[in-house]
Amino acid sequence: MQAHDNRLRIPPAAWLGGVAAASLIALASPPARAVDLLGVYAGAAVGDAHVAANTSGVIPDPGSLDHFGAHHTAYKLIAGVRPVSLFGAEIEYLDLGHPSQTYGGPGLLSADVSTKGAAGFGVLYLPIPVVDVFLKGGVARLDTRVNERFCGVDLCQSGGFYAHDTGFAGGVGVQLKLGPLAGRAEFERFATAGANPYLYSIGLTYNFF
Repeated sequence: MQAHDNRLRIPPAAWLGGVAAASLIALASPPARAVDLLGVYAGAAVGDAHVAANTSGVIPDPGSLDHFGAHHTAYKLIAGVRPVSLFGAEIEYLDLGHPSQTYGGPGLLSADVSTKGAAGFGVLYLPIPVVDVFLKGGVARLDTRVNERFCGVDLCQSGGFYAHDTGFAGGVGVQLKLGPLAGRAEFERFATAGANPYLYSIGLTYNFF
């Protein structure tokens, strides 16, 4: 079946361009003091998520959809600690959004998926001057809800499922600190509902100590 999705999509290249721009700005800025690299912080970010789920067999053929994937605006809340310059830890609450799509073909199939939950990461900061480049690895506990409805010539069928999964999560990012504030751009990928949704985001954090 052919998918129809009229949502505004922000291509991954745009987010990568933001990372490059942040790096260029950082290279023109004076080096931050070492003490500014440490502390307890919190913040928020928004971005573009690719929400995905394995939907094979949710409703009987011919209306079954094997895989759902669509983009949606997402957000997350962040809290973290960086006790030393090279290592830290973060926790997140994230909502990847609730996209829907309509598929045309022999009959009409509509599907929607929502994914939200929490994640915890260990963070490794690379020893690069001026900007922070970091790698993240950990686990995420995500709730995914899937709904489908198929209408053929003489019948309509509906179905869905709810998944509560714990799986691997990882990411990479760059941030620029200006006093207690830091601007960051990140890419993160998760394992849930038989698929691997991902998130490009930009955000701000505030360092309290």
